[in-house]
Amino acid sequence: MKKKLVCTLLIAAGIGCFACSKNNNQSPAITGTPIDASKNDTVKNTQVLNRGVLHQKGAALKSLCVISGNNLSAEQKVLVATLQGLIAKSSAEQIYIDEGGPSAVWTNYMNSKYGITLTNYSSWADLVGRFKSKISGYVLYNRATNQRSLTAATALCGPMNAIAVDASLETAVIAAGISTRKADVRTRDEKWVYSNYPKAFSNALAAELTPTINHHLRDYITLTNAFTFYDGETSWRKTVLKHLDPEAFCFGYGQEEFSMVSNAAEAGVVMLPTDLAANLAPLSSIYDNNAIRQKTPATPVTEPNVHYVTFLVSDGDNIAYDLWSLQNYFSNPIRGSFNMGYTISPSLVDLAPAALRWYYENASGKDRFVAGPSGSGYTFPSKMPAAAFDKYLNRLNTFMAKADLNIVNILDQGAIGRMDLWNKYLSQSNIDGLIYTGYGEAPNGSIQFADNGKPVIEARDNLWAGLEEEAAVISNINSRPADPSSASGYTLVFVHTWTKDLASVKKVVDGLNANVRVVTPDVFVKLVKANLGNK
Repeated sequence: MKKKLVCTLLIAAGIGCFACSKNNNQSPAITGTPIDASKNDTVKNTQVLNRGVLHQKGAALKSLCVISGNNLSAEQKVLVATLQGLIAKSSAEQIYIDEGGPSAVWTNYMNSKYGITLTNYSSWADLVGRFKSKISGYVLYNRATNQRSLTAATALCGPMNAIAVDASLETAVIAAGISTRKADVRTRDEKWVYSNYPKAFSNALAAELTPTINHHLRDYITLTNAFTFYDGETSWRKTVLKHLDPEAFCFGYGQEEFSMVSNAAEAGVVMLPTDLAANLAPLSSIYDNNAIRQKTPATPVTEPNVHYVTFLVSDGDNIAYDLWSLQNYFSNPIRGSFNMGYTISPSLVDLAPAALRWYYENASGKDRFVAGPSGSGYTFPSKMPAAAFDKYLNRLNTFMAKADLNIVNILDQGAIGRMDLWNKYLSQSNIDGLIYTGYGEAPNGSIQFADNGKPVIEARDNLWAGLEEEAAVISNINSRPADPSSASGYTLVFVHTWTKDLASVKKVVDGLNANVRVVTPDVFVKLVKANLGNK
């Protein structure tokens, strides 16, 4: 799995910063000769899909045709992923690419919990044969000679009801019964597509996806008719985002994290990291009408002469992380032996409700979930236009109720004192507290209160390789006052999921003094409010 966040230790400044893992091995743009102007707008997006709280969903799922990813080459994975998206538009029988590990956990759970039947397939050609009546044709690309032709093809598959076919597979696809070439983009890129098919795409979302990725996210792009691009943090990217509707999302992931999120936020668009999320089309096709609820929360009781600590794991805003790495992290056998907090995306309510329910059902009484940065998607609140920000919060409030979450982890830069923003967050009925983690900023452990008495709590320590190791965190906590009536009597430890695991957290817990109490984030927020809120 690609990491959304990696640690860079800035020794001179003594702080850590977030950075995006990226791949710059792109072919130069090849635009070719524009098509005849009379063909412009011949493909228009008139598609209407079901929606959850906000995100578009596939048709209600009843059965899955499962194929192992090990049985598919890179270009075959692209083909199957775009086929997944086409079928999910209207069919109760859909396709699932089994990658093993957590991927198999979700199919087994959908089978046992929702009665989804599973049928195994061994080849892409068998799947094409099964569903060829639903396929209008194919879009031809050639990744070997022009990587960005794959990006162009992916964008057009949904609007053209076509599968993406690499030049190396064209003969085999025709032999399988799909003979209509809807478009040839072997010498094109996404900019050409954007110019020549300006009305083909949904305005509710776009997708930023490197052409080095095979099947991940391409199914959901095809399902939703999302325009797809990968241009870096350029002025053209800003143009694409600014032309989306209010409350739009950008799925996938770009090349440089801070500027990617910043210029999306400035356009009023929220990033939803999903570039390595597989099977979102079928996972979104689960319709769960029963409330998804965490375990009953603990009731806090303040003890005198103790220091309170809570731990919170990073990166839950990333849907790909939630569907893969978090499941591995969560499956650690020592989980449940101490109180622990995990960030997770409220957008799973729409995109993968079965996975969200699985986490809640398998949680121990010592596990608690918090909405990842900075709510229903990754954004910097301080950079959003006021009108877009207000709409975002109204939507987030609904997501929080549906996902049974009441605390939001905020990721921003230089914004800890922006109570104008945090007052708006905390005026929402389903948000009881904020946990602030600064982008590239040293944690200071400050505690502030909104006008209505709800707290904004800044991380005090980072358990992060190369930044703060276990011994340093233990020493810091043990040296602090055991006084719940003082802000210095509380420590929130932010755990960098890519460099530290639950064994690392347990090492810290085991090294703490007897007068230190480790609690879940929800208990921590309640204790802060009860003991400091009137001061």
